[in-house]
Amino acid sequence: MEFEQVLYLRRTARKYQATQIKESDLQKILDAAQTAPLAAGDDKTTHITVVQDPTLLKRIREVTQVISRKTGNLFDPFYGAPTIIFLSATDLSEDCIEYANVGCVIENMILQATALNLGSTYIWGCLGKLRDNIELIQKMNIPAQYKILSALAIGYPTTPLEKREKKDKISVNRI
Repeated sequence: MEFEQVLYLRRTARKYQATQIKESDLQKILDAAQTAPLAAGDDKTTHITVVQDPTLLKRIREVTQVISRKTGNLFDPFYGAPTIIFLSATDLSEDCIEYANVGCVIENMILQATALNLGSTYIWGCLGKLRDNIELIQKMNIPAQYKILSALAIGYPTTPLEKREKKDKISVNRI
């Protein structure tokens, strides 16, 4: 798939099939993570945790449920995705560059997932509830001193990825 095609196919998936992604696809996504730029080559403070165990995923979903702004109902912020990849960091710096590092890693994984015709959703807002649940953090084998900063839900979307039209959404100032 051409890179520009990946960019225009990439969308946030809001509903996933229950089928687990292929191990070979997961490995390609994790390989893409390894190519992300990290500030000052800071790969020692970033950690990736892949969760595919249905029992653990169910518990994570229960803990992280949020209220929809649209409906007022509780919903699964991971949208039923069968794979969730958590990005954690340790030794958070004063400028919190670790959040930018994690964002770069996730973007690489999102683009690779799209190239594989997989859906993805960048997760952030609900993770405070998970960070506060020491029991679940231990079950996820997050290394001591690491804090979950972001996550990525990945799976086969219930509707195929569709190319979107090019739009200039972000204002640009040229000097």
